[in-house]
Order: sequence, then C-alpha cells, then structure tokens
Amino acid sequence: MEEFLKHFKNHSRADQRWLCEVFECVRQQLYPLLDSSLGVSVVRLSLAVVSKVQRAVGSDLPVSYRCVSVSQLKREQRTACFSSLSWSSAHYRDSARGAELMLPEHKPLPRDNLLLIGSLCDGRASGSSDGVWRVRDAGGSVSCTMLTSSCLWLGRLMLFPTWNYIPQNAPDAGYLELIDAPVCVTLEAMAFDPGGTLSEVMSVTRAAELLRQRCEDQVCVCVSGQVSVVCPLLLIAGKRFFCLILSDGGSSVPVFITEAKHQYWRQCVCVGRSVWMSSLRVCSLQGLEGRRVLSDSCQSRLHPHESSEQPDTHTDTLTHTHTHTHTPLLPSSAPSVRVKRSTLISFKGTVTKILNAEAGLYEIDRQVGLCLAYQPAQKWGGGLRPGAEIQLHNVHFTYNASPFAPRVVLCACLRSSVQISAFSRLRSEVEASGSHGPLQRLLLERNLGASQYLWLCYCYSAVSERLCPRWVRAERVCVVAARLLEFVCEAEQKTQKKRNIYREMIQEPHQCPVTTYCVCWPSVALWSVRQVCEWMRREVWVSLSLPSLLPPSAGHMTSLELNASLSWSTHSAPLTHTHLDPLLLLGVLELDSTRATLQLRDQTHALDCVCVQTGQSGAIDTAWQGCLVCVRQCTLVMERFMKTNFPSWKHLDQPSYITHKHCRVYLQLRVDDLTIISPSAAMSRRLSERREESAPRPRRPLTPAAAPERPLTPAAATERPLTPAAAPERPLTPAAATERPLTPAAAPERPLTPAAAPEQPLTPAACVSLLLRLESKQGVRLQNGSGAGHTHTHTLQLGFVCRAVCLGDAQRWENDPRNCRTQERERDGGSRKIELHFMGSCVRWFPVLHPGCVYRLIAPNTADVSVLKATGVSARGGVTQLVSPALLLQPQWRLHTLTDTLTDGQAGVPALMSVSEVLHSSSAPEIVSFYGVVSQRITLQEEGGTKPKIQSLTAAKDPGVVEDLRVRVSVQDSARAGHVIHVYLDLSSGPYTHGLIPGAALQIHHVQRKVSRAGNVYCRSLPISCVSVTDLSSVCSGSGVPQAPPPMMLLGEWASARTQQGVMGQVKGHVVRVLSLRLQWTCSLCGSIFKQTSCGRTHPPCDSTSAVFQAEAKVAVEDGSGEAHVWFSSETVCDLLMLSAGQWEGLQRHIRVKGHVKVYTRGYNMTCDEDPDESLVQYLNCLCSSTAVCRQIHLTCRIRAQRTGKPQLRKVHRGQTEFICKFAPALQLQCQHIHTR
Repeated sequence: MEEFLKHFKNHSRADQRWLCEVFECVRQQLYPLLDSSLGVSVVRLSLAVVSKVQRAVGSDLPVSYRCVSVSQLKREQRTACFSSLSWSSAHYRDSARGAELMLPEHKPLPRDNLLLIGSLCDGRASGSSDGVWRVRDAGGSVSCTMLTSSCLWLGRLMLFPTWNYIPQNAPDAGYLELIDAPVCVTLEAMAFDPGGTLSEVMSVTRAAELLRQRCEDQVCVCVSGQVSVVCPLLLIAGKRFFCLILSDGGSSVPVFITEAKHQYWRQCVCVGRSVWMSSLRVCSLQGLEGRRVLSDSCQSRLHPHESSEQPDTHTDTLTHTHTHTHTPLLPSSAPSVRVKRSTLISFKGTVTKILNAEAGLYEIDRQVGLCLAYQPAQKWGGGLRPGAEIQLHNVHFTYNASPFAPRVVLCACLRSSVQISAFSRLRSEVEASGSHGPLQRLLLERNLGASQYLWLCYCYSAVSERLCPRWVRAERVCVVAARLLEFVCEAEQKTQKKRNIYREMIQEPHQCPVTTYCVCWPSVALWSVRQVCEWMRREVWVSLSLPSLLPPSAGHMTSLELNASLSWSTHSAPLTHTHLDPLLLLGVLELDSTRATLQLRDQTHALDCVCVQTGQSGAIDTAWQGCLVCVRQCTLVMERFMKTNFPSWKHLDQPSYITHKHCRVYLQLRVDDLTIISPSAAMSRRLSERREESAPRPRRPLTPAAAPERPLTPAAATERPLTPAAAPERPLTPAAATERPLTPAAAPERPLTPAAAPEQPLTPAACVSLLLRLESKQGVRLQNGSGAGHTHTHTLQLGFVCRAVCLGDAQRWENDPRNCRTQERERDGGSRKIELHFMGSCVRWFPVLHPGCVYRLIAPNTADVSVLKATGVSARGGVTQLVSPALLLQPQWRLHTLTDTLTDGQAGVPALMSVSEVLHSSSAPEIVSFYGVVSQRITLQEEGGTKPKIQSLTAAKDPGVVEDLRVRVSVQDSARAGHVIHVYLDLSSGPYTHGLIPGAALQIHHVQRKVSRAGNVYCRSLPISCVSVTDLSSVCSGSGVPQAPPPMMLLGEWASARTQQGVMGQVKGHVVRVLSLRLQWTCSLCGSIFKQTSCGRTHPPCDSTSAVFQAEAKVAVEDGSGEAHVWFSSETVCDLLMLSAGQWEGLQRHIRVKGHVKVYTRGYNMTCDEDPDESLVQYLNCLCSSTAVCRQIHLTCRIRAQRTGKPQLRKVHRGQTEFICKFAPALQLQCQHIHTR
C-alpha cells in the first residue's frame, strides 16, 4: 500500500484514507479475478482504477463515494438506489423531478454515492448459461441488464459510472441496471481467448440462395446483414437457444444460436443493428419439412458494426396502423363473434403501469396495453418498471380485443423483441421470479388467443380479490379462472390448433396465436356480490314511480288508503338487463345463522337467495353448502318499504312527504341456474356416485348443474420452465429436430375451497350418526333460549322445530360418513317419531330442510351414541309436556341430505291441500297446509296503541327481524282461476320472509283456517306457521301471475252453491234497477264530508284543503237464473251511468256545493232523505231509471261479504194471483270491471 500511496503524496488525509479503502477493495475483490499469467500487480491495478474514476468524475477524487463489493450490495442494500460518478446534483434533481411529474404516484430513486467495479461475465463461471450478464468480483456476482452491450466487454474488468440497484424480496436477490456504458479498467483480457479469423464474408442474399440449394450440412459460412428479427431466449428440455433473422433488401436468413457460451449474444443484438457472424453451420429443421437454416458453432464469433443506426419507431397513437381484415366466426349456440387479423408494427413508449406482472400485462403511455405472455418470462420483469422507456419491434397491434383491457393492446409473440431504451428513475417493485406464472402456463397448455387470455387475466384478478384466501387457495385461483373461461366459451370458439414454434419464428407470412383475435369477446363481466347489491339499492329508487304503484282508483283514495298502497312495493329485473354485456355472479353458497337464509357470498358482501327447485332437479340441499358456483340467469328482486303522509294523489310529485324508506334486496334463482365451479366435499361425493351409476368410465368432477362434466386441467400440473405449447422436446441441433407437442400430465383434481377438503381427514375422528326422515317443519320465530355461555340467562333467540322419524338407532363411525350411501345397520332398531329443536346458530339449516327428505345427523368428535338420544322434556312435578321425545341440536352437529331411496314402509308426508279445498271443504281441519300462487300482497296498518311484546327482550333481538310487519297475501288456486283465499301473516316474530311477491308459488304450512261473520274463509298465521317459495316461473319471466279469465257464472247457481264456486266470475245479465247511489266529496285526511273548500269536521276541527270524490252504487242484476246485488265503486260508477268525462266532471262540481248526495229506491222511484224535490235529485232519479243504465251488461265480479239472517217474505204476482214467498238474501257481488263492446 505504501508503494501505491507514494503516487498521491500531495493529497490530503481525507484523500489518502479514501485511497486506502480503494486499494483494499481492489486487493480483496478485484485482484483475485486476474489471471496470474498477465503479470499485473495490485498497485498497478489500483492505479488504473483510480485513473478511470478520476476521468469519470473530473479532476478531484470522489472521497464521498464508498467502495462497495457485490456481496455487500446484495446483503446491505435493502432499498432501491441510484448511483452515478458523472451526474451532478443539479442534473440528478432535474431528472428526478421530471420522472416524478410524469408518474406522480411513484417516488424517484434515492441517490447513494457508491463505487462499483467488477468483471462482466455471462454466468458460465457460476455454472449457469442463461444468457444473463452478471457483474462479478471475488465475493460473488449479481445479475445486470444494460441498454447497450458489446461482446468485447465480456471477461473484462469494468468501472460502472451510473447504475440503479433494484433489490428483491428474496434474500440476497437483486439486479443492476447499467445506465451508462461501463468503462474498461484494463485493456488486457482476463483469460486467453484465441478469437478466430473471419472467413469470406457472405451477403444475406447469397446465404439465402445457399440455403435453397442442395448443399451438404455442416458447411460453415460467414454472413453479414442487418438484424430484422430477434426472438426471445427459449428453454426447451433443459437446452437454451434463440433465433435471429438477418435481412438485406428482400432476402432474409434465420440464424439459431444454440451454443451455451453464445447465449449472452441475445443482449448484444437488437433490431436494426448490422452484424457479422462467422463459422455458421447449415442445418435442417425436420419440424419445418427439412427447411435449412443457419446455426452457430463453437468457433462462431459475433462482430457488430458500430455505425449501424436504429430504425424509426412509431410514437403516435397508432390510429393509422390498424388495417385489419374481418372474418366471421359463427358458433352454434352463441352470438356471432367478429375475428380480426392483427398487424405487425414497431412502437416506442414509456411504461406507466404494471397491470399484472405475473400475467405479463403492462400499460404504456397510460393508454396502450402490452401483453408479454406469449414470450418467455424474464427475471425481474426484464427491467420493465414504471417510467422505463421501451422499444417494441414486430409486435401485434390489436384493437378492442377485450372490454376489460385497454382498447389498444400490443401483443408480443415469439417473433417480437422488447428492448429498453432508458431505465426507470422511479422506485417500484418488480417480480423476483423468472419462471412462468400459472396464467402463462395455462395459456401454453390451452393455446389461448389474445382475447381469451385477456379475459382470463381479468377473471383471475376478480377471483383473487373476491375469493382468495377465504374460500380459494392462492395456488388454485388460476384453476377457478380456467373453469370459468371454459364455462363462458363455447366449444366451437376455443383454439385447438397445435403450435410450431419454428414456424412462428421464421416462416413467412407470419402465423402465431395472436395473428388473429376476437373483437370484444368474451365480453362476460364478473360482478362481485357488493356490485350487485349496490346496483340493486340504486335501481330500486331510480325505478320508483309513485303513480305506477297505485290502482286506477287512486284519484278516489283518501290519504290513509293512498299511503297504505305506497307502503310496500316490489321491483324485479333479470340479471341480463342490468348491464349491456352479459354478467356472471360468482360466489360461495353458505347458510346464514342470523337470518336462516341461503346466501351467495364473497369477500365483498353477502346476498340472500331464494332458491327453488324445478322439474329437472331437486330442491336445494345440504350438499350445496360450500359450493363455489356461478350464476348466469336469475332475477334481482328489490322490495321497497316506505312511510309516507301524502294528503292526496295530487301531491305525489313532492318527495318531501316520504318520511322514511328502506329496501330489501335478494336473488331469486332456480337450482338449474347454478353452475358448480368447485364442489364441496359432499357435492363431490354425490357427483362421483352419479358418475359411477351412469357411466362405465370415471369422469372428472365439476360441471354445471345439468351439463356434461369437463373439468379444466390445473395450471400447476407442469413443473417445466418456459416451454411454448407444441414446442419440440429436443432442442435445435445440426441434426433434424423432431416436433412433439407439450402436453403436461394433468395433476389430480384438488379441492379449490376450504370447504372442499379431502374426503379423509388427516386425523380420523370418531363420530356418531342418526338416520332421519323429515315429516314437517315449522317456521322460524323468536323463542326463549339460554344466552351464550350463561345457562341461567334467557334471551330471545331464533329457533324452529321439525318433526322427524328416526329410521334406526344411532351408529358409531371411525370416520365422518358425510353423505355416503346408507348402510343396513343404520336402519336397524325400528322407526320412532321425535322432535328436532333448532336454536341459535342451528337455524342456518332451515333453508335446506324439506319434508319427505332423508337426512343423516352427525355429532362429530364423540363415540357416545347417547348424545343423539331424544328425551321427553319434563315440567314441574315430572309431568311430560311433549308427546314425542325432543332432541336439541348443538351448533357443531351437521346434517347431510341423502339421495338414495329408503323403503322403510312408513307413511309419506301428508299431501298439501289446494286453495279450493281449503275454501270449500266441509271437513277441512282448523290447522291447514296448502299451496297456491300469490296474486296480491297488502301491508296492513299498524294497530294503534299496541307495543311489541316485551321491550327488554325485543331490544336485543336480531336486526333482521322486523317489528310490527303484518301483511295480507292473496293466494289463488294454481289450477282453478277465481279461487282466492286471504292469508294474514305476522312477520314480526321471526326473520323476514323473502319471495312473498305476486307470481310466486307458495307452500303454506300450519295456518289457522277461519270463517268470518259474513261466511268468508280466510287464514291467519300462527307461531308455528311456515311459508316456503316453491316456484318463480311467473316472477322470473316478468309476466306476473297468469291472468286466466274468470269463468262465466249463472247467478242462480252461484248463489245456491257459492261454497263450491270461485270468488271471481263473469256475469252477463240485465240491470233491473239501481237500488242506491251515493256521491260525495271526502276529506283526504280525516274522511269527513268536504264542502266547497273546507272540511266539514268540527270536533276537532280539520284544516285540510284536499278532498277526493267518491261514488258508490248498488244495483240489482238478473240473468234469468237468479238475481244479485252488485256494488260499483268510484272507478266503475261513471261507466255504469254511461256518462262522458265532461258530464262526470260537471256532476262532481254540482255535488261539491252540498258535499254529498245519496239517493235510494223507494217503491218505483228514487228519493233522498234531505230534499227529494231538488233538481239534482230529480236528475239522478231520471238517470238511474233510464234505459241507458237499465241495460244488458257484462261484468267481472267478485263475491262480497254476504248478508246473514232469515229469509225475507216478498209478494209475487202471477196474473191476478198474489203469492207470498220466502227469498234468501240476495247474492252480494263487487264489480271489478265493466266489459264494453
């Protein structure tokens, strides 16, 4: 060191300390790299280093710079940094400010004063020849990438003046970005290189002619030309190679670089650069029908022309480059898909965003997409960080390839080259792995086109965000995305052609998987559950039209009637109408323990579902719990609840009268509309049993609910590094290469979700089970129960009771049997009836329990069969309160639906009654169960002065339970039109019941049949009542209840056998006389008579200024078979009196003076109690007795509450004879509609 410091005697102590550090660094890290035969001493090498540093910096020594070795850099530098010997501080600040202004979301790289010196090598010294350049010293090596490189730099000691270091998450991982060209420290080579002499240089045109001639293989030539194509470095069966094409004029020759020691040439050549290549051999490609190409040899050398110029690249928005040809693709069962041909272009831009580094998707200039998935994956992303400037050559221009990607996407294939022209000056994370991700492996296995791959990436991101890691493991996300892609794409639209990588790289015209692409296909959007919920909550109020919610008689309604009609309404829309593009809902079916409903869930939200069965599939059962499903067809139902105080219908345009509003949203779907993407363990077992029964050969699971099963091969089945699909297994050699498609062996199906765990647990646990057949199910309601963890604390909990038949004794199992086929021993012991009590979280089983189905009740982690023994509940004094023994289910117990048929000889579930049987059966019990279709729903007004139950208990109950909600549901017979029964339901004692909307088919269990004073039959709910939705065909189609015309009725038959007839019917008869007519103006607030401009109520006074006109008429109609009294309401009186709109309005103005007028029949005339001689009364008398009113008429009527009492005595004249006869009370009908010709 003293000899070294003698050259710097006049320097300061700080300089000498820095020189000592440099000398030690050279001695320890650089000198051991030199070959001893060169005769270079440490002092001489140190002086050379200091000289190059001074030349890079200027005149002074950079004492602020610290010498760093490669091992120190990788070990100590945890953050990305920038270092430069030649940049001034002002230059660095300006550069950092400019980079930050371009991408404000990223921060510039911090500057560190580090001095880095090392040898450039290609990795052969460390045992790898992957074509990646490295900076090496005695302590280790680090990978690097350069903007420009030269073959002459390899093996020389270099000073790196300006560079970026980008660390990785993995330990001792990182790479260098060499911004400025390295400076050679010594002119001598480190190791002896014999080099080689150039033979006769051959032009590209002559070389192309040589390849076309029949010459012998192994002929060595030297070719000079301009590089037009640089293919990526490929790894096939452990052998690396790459291809480049030399061009000159209209001729071109392909050159394959296969030697390991020449793989570093890939960074020395670029498009537009002229090179000489010596000692090239002529080879034949068997994969291309023996086409001849050039290949390097051990003696080959690369000699670049330093004067070559880079070609111009496009920097505009590419609006003039896409000239495509259109070819139609017409699949059999899908809309036509347009196919375009992409165009090869060159492009220059700046990376502004990494869309998905694992999938090879980037954003350029904030508007152009870049897809590198069809090229081998590069370590650290090849330096493609936000802010990096790149040049693209021979990339495919696609426009509108996918609605979920930028409009313009540039796809790089095996013929494309991506070159960085300026490294990023910003801090950003990059991927450390250089191997293919699952998406790219799937692309290679399936030979996906650009459109399909872009949709697959969109699907992958959606599944990762919404389902991973709660339901889908990270390594299985790609499998889910692949299965969704197969579900969306039809078989005719999939790419099935085998690939030939040689043809893609060198054949003209160029053909590859991205030569053609589909326009905006697939266009199916994956909405999250939260997106659907938010859309429904917006749509329910956007679609609100208050006048459309009211009947035609809205103009005659009082405020009380008007607001009652607005209190509840529903709006439904098919899923296909919510978006311009097709939609898919993806989620996991789970049972909710707080609302006793089935829910579709993901990590964003949960949405209640009403799932019904169809004729082709069974009801939803326990096997569906935990299944990952996608829904393509369903109905979105939105129920509105409003509290309003509108004075009259004239104020509907003023939203200030709406005091409160909220909504409930849920899905209505069929079992057939569910497509299983990943089955639960129970569903997997069921599907495998079905396949064993139906097919002689096994098939892999995972199908739509009623479609052929064809699972996708897991993307992680192959462990091979980059291998383009259908590439040859053997690398290119002078001998002919054989072509063999790459078909990775499919890995065995693994569960995607935690619910779909392996059938056999890792630690088998004993359990006991009980075989049950459900006979009846009661509704969910609030019950007294013990609080969690407090046996003596009682709170209100949701609960319900089921009655079941035990088909045998409890059985022990070594492993959980789940839903496997029943065994004979499970049916031993005889049958007996028990009651199952579900409390607390056990109410989650409510949606999947159906009378008549067989279940296996399992108590895990125990071998004691007594835990499943039902016992009687004793009260004080030992009195047994329950006839059947009861069993209280525990939260950890499980139920499994069994599909095999059991012949136990027991009676089946009692058949449900129809609406007609409930209405007219004389032997109907007091508690009935029946089925029908909802035709109308009305929310009943709250009872004034009533309070809900016990306030201290109801305050803590579940928020899903609605207080004081009572509705009247009109249920009509599904087979006989006109038979309707009113069912009064109290929904305040349990969770809200979804699906009670017009058009839904219901099964109503355990309601009380009542008969009113007028003889009308109706039903009211009990605490044990249960309402189930069984069909939604009318709701899903949007047609509502099928309105079959009521039957024609004869009044005599209708009156004599009204108990056997429907409540609706059509009548054709003659108006005999008008019995009464009442016309009045009514105060819309209090219902009192309204005169002129004020309400007539005085105690207490009413200050209302709004009134409505109401009319009511009662007429006698006979049709020859009998007579009936028909009542006409406000909206039909005008048609009865045959008045025009102007006459009707004039009559209303006259009546407003008095407020009301009522005329009635007395004898043969009509009279009024107040002033019979008034002109208005005389006008009404003449009008009601005119032939215009007493005419033939066709009506649709509904039975009205009938009079009860003794028959009336009437005088009947027959000629001169007078008879006194008994007449039963006349049939009372309410007119619904007057038919006009």
